[in-house]
Amino acid sequence: MPLFSQTQGAPQSPALVFLHGFLGSHQDWSETIEQLKDCFYCVSIDLPGHGNSFAVTTPLDNGFEATHRSIKAVLDDLQIKEYILIGYSLGGRIALDYARTQQDPRLKALLLESSHTGYQTQDEKDQRFAHDLNWAKRFATQSMMESLNDWYQQDIFKDLSCEQKYRVINKRSRNYGVCLANMLLATSLARQSNALSFLQQNATQAKPLPVYYCFGEKDNKFKALGSTLSKFKNIRITEFSGAGHNIHQTHPRQYARFIKQHFSQ
Repeated sequence: MPLFSQTQGAPQSPALVFLHGFLGSHQDWSETIEQLKDCFYCVSIDLPGHGNSFAVTTPLDNGFEATHRSIKAVLDDLQIKEYILIGYSLGGRIALDYARTQQDPRLKALLLESSHTGYQTQDEKDQRFAHDLNWAKRFATQSMMESLNDWYQQDIFKDLSCEQKYRVINKRSRNYGVCLANMLLATSLARQSNALSFLQQNATQAKPLPVYYCFGEKDNKFKALGSTLSKFKNIRITEFSGAGHNIHQTHPRQYARFIKQHFSQ
């Protein structure tokens, strides 16, 4: 079953391909795309287990590879010749691994928002998989509202007000827990290959792939990760003032201006 995608803007315009985070959908990008569709051809994809792709099941043993194939099939169907890949959180991890493995000549730049580059030690991976397995069990067995209320108590979302959490929980409650649990395990950070060697090799190429890494001022975890990436000359690091983990949702106009500034021809 193919992944669902929505297109906005003129097909002859430069293409932007958007990948949402865990629990999200293509609709998460709507406010940002509203500011961009006059200048860009915007393609927003529902990842497996999410949104209108909820019925797409990802194999647990090669979740990243299977997701990459599904994304590439969307781009092929749309006959996109060149594109910039933009991913947030889970979508950013998938985008980074896509760039690392697919060697797609159509990919012209990578924008990663609040995205992990992968663990380096097996101990870190083992701890993360135990963490994700616990959450997967909860999503698969608890009510969606109960799981979401617990999920948004995590430190990474502490910048959100009670009202903001209420709105996002209500929005995410349309998901299906078993589908989310499958995707969470299939694309767990524990299963993601560490991308630092790829980024280091990319930096030495005659024409390296431009990589943009952004995080919110209030997101201490990814601010720290961003500082470790500053050693790579081809990675442009940007901190968004006043933002937390999810920049494009809380600051969509600022995020759109950033994209226009760096990717308008």
